[in-house]
Amino acid sequence: MVMARWLARIALPGVLVLAAAAGWAGASSAFSQLRDAGAPPVPGATASSTPEAQPPAAAPQASPTPEKAPPSEEPPSQVPPQVESAFLSRTYKVRPGKLWKGLLETLQTAGFPPEEVDNEGRTVKTSFVEFKQDDYQNQVAEPPVRLGGDYHILQMIKVKQGKVSLEGRVATGPHGTELRIRARILVMGLDRVHRISVLVDRRSTGVIEAGFIHKLEARMGLEHL
Repeated sequence: MVMARWLARIALPGVLVLAAAAGWAGASSAFSQLRDAGAPPVPGATASSTPEAQPPAAAPQASPTPEKAPPSEEPPSQVPPQVESAFLSRTYKVRPGKLWKGLLETLQTAGFPPEEVDNEGRTVKTSFVEFKQDDYQNQVAEPPVRLGGDYHILQMIKVKQGKVSLEGRVATGPHGTELRIRARILVMGLDRVHRISVLVDRRSTGVIEAGFIHKLEARMGLEHL
């Protein structure tokens, strides 16, 4: 009798453990069936998938202020009359066609590539090329226009560097064939109203034109009248 009671005490916890395990297995199976059937999740359960990360919104780009605006590299289409350079003229005893051909060839070899060429009218304009004042003994540009009124471009009095384009014309004159050359000089200036750097015209002193004509005469063996 005593032995039977002792065996019952030992078997009872094992029976409880087996019953608890069976109950947990059943509950787990039932939860799986509900989940597969699309039933709502059990309160407190966490989702297995994480939400996709959204890219951060791009910050709006601020428009440049006048102080930070980039410099204008485009030359003005028209030359103001007060800074338009005068033609430097020479007359030669040579046929117009020969002088015209020599002009185009000399422009190319002297570093002024022709851009606008009119063979019938014998006129030519070259592309703009860089120049430095140190390459010339005398100033290539006249002093700038004074500030005041509608003019508000601040410039250096003496030019150190800039861009230049040559314009050439060949025509028959009363004493021979005439060659006319003028330069268009552009330098950097400060627009005080818009606070940006711009290219502005400066009137030529004739130094660049005279230097080119000397190269033309040396190349063609010419002497002007």
